[in-house]
Amino acid sequence: MKQLTLSPLQNPVTKTIAIPGSKSYTNRALLMAALTKKPVLIKNPLVSDDTDAMIACLSKLGIVIENKENAILVKGSYKDIKVGTYELHANLSATVIRFLLPLVVVVPGTKILTGGEGLTKRPIGELVNGLIQLGARIEYLDKEGYPPLKIIHSKLASTPIYIKGDVSSQFLSALFMIAPVIDGLTIQVEGEQISKPYIDMTIDSMKKFGITVENNNYETYHIPAKQQYRCKEYLVEGDFSSAGYFFAFAALTQSTFVLKNLSSKSLQADKKFLSVIEAMGNKITNGKNAITIEGVGIKPVTVDMIDFPDQAQTLAVLASFAQGKSVLTGLQSLHVKETDRLKATVTELAKMGIQTESTYDTLTIHGGNPKSATIATYGDQRMAMAFAVVGTKLAGMRINDPDVVNKTFPDFWNKLEEMGIGIERTAE
Repeated sequence: MKQLTLSPLQNPVTKTIAIPGSKSYTNRALLMAALTKKPVLIKNPLVSDDTDAMIACLSKLGIVIENKENAILVKGSYKDIKVGTYELHANLSATVIRFLLPLVVVVPGTKILTGGEGLTKRPIGELVNGLIQLGARIEYLDKEGYPPLKIIHSKLASTPIYIKGDVSSQFLSALFMIAPVIDGLTIQVEGEQISKPYIDMTIDSMKKFGITVENNNYETYHIPAKQQYRCKEYLVEGDFSSAGYFFAFAALTQSTFVLKNLSSKSLQADKKFLSVIEAMGNKITNGKNAITIEGVGIKPVTVDMIDFPDQAQTLAVLASFAQGKSVLTGLQSLHVKETDRLKATVTELAKMGIQTESTYDTLTIHGGNPKSATIATYGDQRMAMAFAVVGTKLAGMRINDPDVVNKTFPDFWNKLEEMGIGIERTAE
């Protein structure tokens, strides 16, 4: 197994760092471009394992896609897909398999949707149930509620359906995006709607493609009939999920970073992490397509993270340095990510000598004096990047399987080196 050892900063630094395009927006744009009858140029896309998986699946269906300089041209559309049998491999991307599922229901042929071992443990049953309510023919090929799936071409009705909101917002986003193709849709949410900002992101993206989605207090959604995707160019904004690690680095090392390609008006869920960083005592300044963080330090916090759970690991690691008790709530969705992120975070913090308590949806961290350790990443890129925060402050921090970051942020370790963090790669 590969391993990476980090050498911390000796003194605070001032750096300007370009943040890559958003994975969430890139994969939404790719799917909607494939639903647009004319070519769409996607500018500033993220290039990563997850976005490569989306492109590979769309291309295998027969949709022509060309890579340009810092852009992707989706020349073809779903109308180009012919009758046939297709095996589509989503790698480890839950976003890809969930967004693709409604599309492959409505296009000709028989499709097998599958992925890597980790993906077959990610739930998809609620999305399948919603599509079956619309008339889809979908068969589980192994464990019920999980990939792989066999899908037969089906004509979907635009009848109202019911979806649980407490598993993944991606189920709703996937249904939203296919709705114009089936001439409208109404969705009633059962239970609590989690990750609301991701719903807002999908609605925002669809608006830029000419589609209106009506959101009734996150309880009912309606996509009116007689709408078509129309867009010539789409600009992907910088990724706040990736930027969160640098917010944490700045706070912990008392450095100043100007993070380019970030909009203070962004609807991205992980922008909320900025308010947590401010609550810890750091200074945030919004500029034109950039955000500056002046790191001052950290202190314990109590935060409801139900809307931005992807920053939970980073905040837990940061809180391990704060003198006192931090409490993170709203973490129930962490159990069904790339790994059980709550369990994994507790395990790795214990290696660092940090005491924690957890319930199904909360994590309490007793911070103060963390130690370096060798961190397992569980096939989860966010474990690698979150625990790398420690290595900016403490010597001897080691990250196993560091290439896992390629899933969403291939340039991550290079960005750390730009900051002045030492990186030594070895084979364990």
